[in-house]
Amino acid sequence: MKRSLLIVAILLYFSLAGCVGVYYTALLVLKRSQPSQTWPGYHYALFKQPDFYTGLINADNQPVAEEKVFGGIVSHHFFVEKEIARFFLPLRKQQPKVVVIIGPNHFNAGHNAMLTTQYPYITPWGNLEPDLELSNKLAASGLITVEERPFEKEHSISALVSFVKYTFPDTKLIPIILKKNVSQARLDELVTQLDILLPKDSLVIASVDFSHHSNRVVADFHDEKSLATIQSFDFESLARLEIDSPSSIYATLRFLEKRGAQKTSYFKHLNSATFANNLSSEDVTSYLFAHFIKGKSTTNGAVSVLHFGDMIFNGVVGEMIKNKQDPFQKIAGVEGNFLRGMDAVVANLEGPIAVREQCFSSRPVNFAFSPLVPSLLARNRIGFVNMANNHRLDCGENGVIETQELLTKSHIQFFGNEELGAENYLVKKVADKSLVLLGINTFGMLPEKAQLFLGLIKNLKQRYDYVAVNVHWGVEYNTQPSQEQKDLAHALVDAGADVIIGHHPHVIQPLEIYKEKVIFYSLGNFVSSQNIPATKNGLAAGFIFNDAVKKFYLFPFENSNGSPKLLLYQKTKQFCDHFLKSVTTTEMCSFGL
Repeated sequence: MKRSLLIVAILLYFSLAGCVGVYYTALLVLKRSQPSQTWPGYHYALFKQPDFYTGLINADNQPVAEEKVFGGIVSHHFFVEKEIARFFLPLRKQQPKVVVIIGPNHFNAGHNAMLTTQYPYITPWGNLEPDLELSNKLAASGLITVEERPFEKEHSISALVSFVKYTFPDTKLIPIILKKNVSQARLDELVTQLDILLPKDSLVIASVDFSHHSNRVVADFHDEKSLATIQSFDFESLARLEIDSPSSIYATLRFLEKRGAQKTSYFKHLNSATFANNLSSEDVTSYLFAHFIKGKSTTNGAVSVLHFGDMIFNGVVGEMIKNKQDPFQKIAGVEGNFLRGMDAVVANLEGPIAVREQCFSSRPVNFAFSPLVPSLLARNRIGFVNMANNHRLDCGENGVIETQELLTKSHIQFFGNEELGAENYLVKKVADKSLVLLGINTFGMLPEKAQLFLGLIKNLKQRYDYVAVNVHWGVEYNTQPSQEQKDLAHALVDAGADVIIGHHPHVIQPLEIYKEKVIFYSLGNFVSSQNIPATKNGLAAGFIFNDAVKKFYLFPFENSNGSPKLLLYQKTKQFCDHFLKSVTTTEMCSFGL
């Protein structure tokens, strides 16, 4: 009874501690369960006791894979041990001569970017031996170094070896761990060597966990992009994903591509919040379990965008930047994960960036933001800014040029010009899809010019897949859109806009679904020093576009002393329940069209 309670307690801790916590918890148990004597020449499975592997020893009527599986993706988060067992057990009739596990080097240990071990792993079902012949050939190629110490605590391997030994009693193992800085060229060389050296019946597995340290809405949003990228073998997007080892996924998918195995026969996605029915968790890990068989991928990729409202870098925010403080730190979250994983993070740059602190203008309010802003945006992966707004010319035409030059130096892309032309929009290519980001400033815009914009949108929609229109409009601090906003929004949709993102009111305004297209009338402020209570509430809108569906996610946040921070679960739920009350079918802060 005590042992069962210990196991339950440890698994509960896994759900809270995440990946690295797995290793330290396992150490605690091992100290209690193994002799103090060390065994030179061996590594250990994460747990040596069969009691921990209930998904294996209590498995009933597990199906057998109907077609040969060439590789897969599996979690190393032991909290979902039963799901790991469900990944392996259907493969038990294959009995490959060699299993390759490719996973992250969590602790950045060792001297090389790609490492392997030649020690066997002690498991509850005997020793899982390395394939020394193949391992030596890989090492002789100079691509991989044999280093034992990093594997002493690397759970991306130790969490899975018992499942391998139980399912394939006679197989041999080649474990490979990758540092984050491994180059794509070296990964391609590794894949070429694996394809040459591995027997035809070999199994190559990526040991990878997905979204980390966020709530389940963020995890689902990030995972939508990750899953579409993997299913479509969109190699260009892999590096942007919010997963713990894009390199491991890249190498595995490239190998499967060489073997002609790009079709999924098993594809299961879940996260720790839903798995444990702990829906309010703020520290969620998500997982993918996938088998790949012969055949081509039949899935296209997806375009993923996270959109914010107004960025005003004066006042308190400006002082933070001068003092080398990051106003985005709180909303970015642990490891900056909230702002990772998308093809584009976009916001409205509400004014010019200039070397001088003040620009002289006849306007009652004019802005000139610090030249440190572009590098700040780049560090936080905010890579696209709209410049079509009423503060664009606060430093004159020279200020516009200076702003664009400073943004370009930090690789920040911009769009939104006062005149019609190429600078009004930019095109983001993602796999075989294209997204247009277009900026419109309605202030001072004559009706004839509005008609020209409608014509431009019609033309863009004919040439590209998706058109997202940023509109600077409305009345400051009004929480409801004006009739003029509604009329223009409908005209933009009629012309071909797929989604409309509004800004300028500095407060959140409602959304509208018009002809199956979404209009966000105002997202409010992103970063700002404004003190009116309503201006401290902001909204980020995430959207995923693919051939099958357009899906939208909402992320409400609150500004405190110039720094935005996502709301916690209960307040998030309350906001979304109210904000989405006009939408017929919704999930937690999300809906599809």
